Amino acid sequence: MHGLAVDALSVVAGSRALVDAASWSAPSGAITALVGPNGAGKSTTLRAVAGLVPDRARASGAVLLDGERLDALPARERARRVALVEQSTEVPPQLTAREAVRLGRTPHHRLLGFSIGDDAIVDAALGDAGAATLADRRLGELSGGELQRVHLARALAQQPRLLLLDEPTNHLDVAWQLELLALVRRLAADIPVVMTLHDLALAATHADRVVLLDGGRVAAEGAPDAVLSPARIRAAYGVEAEIDAAPGGVAIRYRRLEDPA
Repeated sequence: MHGLAVDALSVVAGSRALVDAASWSAPSGAITALVGPNGAGKSTTLRAVAGLVPDRARASGAVLLDGERLDALPARERARRVALVEQSTEVPPQLTAREAVRLGRTPHHRLLGFSIGDDAIVDAALGDAGAATLADRRLGELSGGELQRVHLARALAQQPRLLLLDEPTNHLDVAWQLELLALVRRLAADIPVVMTLHDLALAATHADRVVLLDGGRVAAEGAPDAVLSPARIRAAYGVEAEIDAAPGGVAIRYRRLEDPA
């Protein structure tokens, strides 16, 4: 299979299973959205796919990209293939955006130096992420949305074969949410893109596949309209959902179970 295949992935911290034998796939040429209530294991799953697990936790299972086990690769080689953009990333505030994006080239070089071609790659990544005008500004001066664009640009500079995005629309206004999702759509033409989303309407509108996690387990996987049904939303989130699908997107209205219709 071309793309990502996750087989019986578990992440256990102490006696608690953060992710419990989760198996799912994310094919190339598609956007796959991981959804689920708070504590479902979405962010932990992304980090485990990238080879990162919480302190004092252990992971098991297999993660394959284009049929090759990522979990068997050295860390540097895995970093060349997989880029992860997390919800919050600690970065030195004195760095400029360009310097931060250049760090995305680090896995491609054995030493800390950079090659001649890196400048063009960094400039292209800044442009694709809508961060070109931020290139010479220091990170400590940027808003949350601007930082999000810089972190995405750094991931693009890695030239990964798999892109993982943890709540990429956080801190972005509506216009930039749509810009980012349009960029993600373009990227997904060449590589698998997996993103976690709290907003089920965005997942229903912009994802090709949805994986619903609940309690660290896969509750459902498939096309958005099949996975994001009122019954499954009720079971996972404990709310009633009314779904309206239209050519321009999907709208979802929620109410508490005890509220009258």
